[in-house]
Amino acid sequence: MKLIRTARAAWLVLAMAVAPAFAVPVMDMRAEDLVPMASEFRKSLNLNANQQTLWAKVESQSKALLRERKARRERLQETTRQGLQAQNVELRELQAGLEAEQAATAAEDRQLREWWLGINDALDDSQRQAAAKFLVDQLIRMEDGPGGGHERPAGEEGGHRGGHGARGGMGGPGGGSRGM
Repeated sequence: MKLIRTARAAWLVLAMAVAPAFAVPVMDMRAEDLVPMASEFRKSLNLNANQQTLWAKVESQSKALLRERKARRERLQETTRQGLQAQNVELRELQAGLEAEQAATAAEDRQLREWWLGINDALDDSQRQAAAKFLVDQLIRMEDGPGGGHERPAGEEGGHRGGHGARGGMGGPGGGSRGM
């Protein structure tokens, strides 16, 4: 147990130490950007059978969660559009949907981090180093993109975050999602 806490503390210290060195804040890394790359990255880790089983389970759960998030946001987008077209629109009433989405996203992001930290706990030291390098590479890739930090990592459809609000989400205040 102490080893797990030490590893998590080291991971947090590493994340905090490298974060100030990049123009793109670590908080702007998004699950929607990273999860699609998991299958390809997994190949480079040489996972044992137990690790592969855990990885497959977490990856499947993550993709299902993100599919539901996308569908929920599409429904919110449509509901908001229809609400804004109403004759007597009251913007405060529309805010409830945005706040509910923010709360759901925050809870989902916590769950995603716990799932993936569980995988991190199952990795050996060299695999953890490879995972840290992968995340650093993604921060650098986003920083080096056109416009300084607006390019999505490789493997993400759409290629560019522009035009979806300042936080990279579905647009509008609170519509963005934060990363893992």
